[in-house]
Amino acid sequence: MIVSANQLVAGCIVTADVIGKSGMPLVKSKTVLTDTEIFYLQKMLVKEVTVAGHLEDGSSFVPEKDSVSVRPAIIQVHFLDAYAAAAEGYQKQFNAWQHGSTVDIAVLRKHILPVLEKVSEWEGNVFNLPAYRRQIDYLPEHAAGTAALVAAVLQKAGFSEADIKQIGLAAYLADCGMAKLKQPYHIQKRRLHDSEWEDVQKHPTFSYRMVEQAPLLSSKAKLAILQHHERADGAGYPLRLPKEKIHSFASLLSICDTYHALISERAYRAAVSPYEAVDIILEEQFRRFDPAMIQHFIQAFVDAQQNTKVRLSSGDIAEVVFTDTNHPTRPMVREQESGQVKALTEIPHIRIEQIIYEAR
Repeated sequence: MIVSANQLVAGCIVTADVIGKSGMPLVKSKTVLTDTEIFYLQKMLVKEVTVAGHLEDGSSFVPEKDSVSVRPAIIQVHFLDAYAAAAEGYQKQFNAWQHGSTVDIAVLRKHILPVLEKVSEWEGNVFNLPAYRRQIDYLPEHAAGTAALVAAVLQKAGFSEADIKQIGLAAYLADCGMAKLKQPYHIQKRRLHDSEWEDVQKHPTFSYRMVEQAPLLSSKAKLAILQHHERADGAGYPLRLPKEKIHSFASLLSICDTYHALISERAYRAAVSPYEAVDIILEEQFRRFDPAMIQHFIQAFVDAQQNTKVRLSSGDIAEVVFTDTNHPTRPMVREQESGQVKALTEIPHIRIEQIIYEAR
C-alpha cells in the first residue's frame, strides 16, 4: 500500500525503494523502518512511501488518518538515540566495506543527518559525548562523535545548513578507508609499530577514493576527507601539504577528530578530560590547524560549558560562570560549597579535572 510519510510507524516494511530528488534511494526496499528512519524521511520531505500491509511483528498495519503536521512521537526522537543509531549504522557499513562493498552515501546520510540536525537542540554537552554513552567499538563512536562536533561548531559559527550537512557527512566518512588497510588497526590494543603506522597513513587516500565518484558529496567535503590529517607545518599526511593548500574545512575536521580521539578511552591509553584536550589542541594550534577554525571551535566549546558543573583539582565542585575565549580552559567558577567565585586564571595550581556528567 502507498501511505504518507506522516502515517508511517516503527515496524513498517518498505516494499519499494524510496527515491530522493537526486535519483538515489533514500531507503531501500525490504527496510524495516525505525523512528529515526521515519524522522529522516519526513525531514527529506518525502510525500509517499510504499509499504507492506503488515508490520515486522506480523500484525496488520492500519495507517491512521493523514495529518499535515509531523507526528509528535517522531519529533521527539532523542539526540542520543539518533547518535547511537548513527554509530551502529556506521559499524554495519564498515563491516560491508571490509568485504568489498562500495560506499552508499544515501544510507549514510540516513544514519547521520538526524545527529547533525538535532545536536543544536540537545541540552547535553556535545564536547563530553563519551560520558553519555558507553563506548563499545572506538571507530563507529569516533565517526559519529566527530560528525556531531563538526556540526555543533559550524552551527555556532553561522555556516549554512548545506555546509553543516556536507562537512558533517565528511567527518562521518573520513575514516572509511580504514576498512581497506592490510590489518584492522583500529581494534589493536597496543600502540602501532612504525611499519603499521605507515600503513595507517594511507587511509585518507583510501577514504577519498571510496567517495570520489559519489554525486551526493560536495567537492569540498571530499577534499576535507582527503586532507583531514594534513598539518599547517607541512608534516601531515598523506600529501604533506603546506598550510595554504589545506582547505579550512579539512582543518576543522582535524581539530574535531583530534579532540574526540583525546577524550575517548582507548585500549592502550586513558581518555583525557575535555579541558585537558583543549589545552593539548591549543599547544599544537600553530603547527597543525587553521587559526579561524580554532577560534570557531573554541567559541563553541566555551559556550557549551556555560553553567556546567566541574570538578576542580582541589577536589571542589564548581559551576562555570564566565569564560574568556583567550583563556578557554581557565574560566571563572563558583564553588558549590562556599559560593565563592574564583578566576582560575589567577590560581595556576588549580585546574578543571572533570566535567560532571548530567543526564539529558
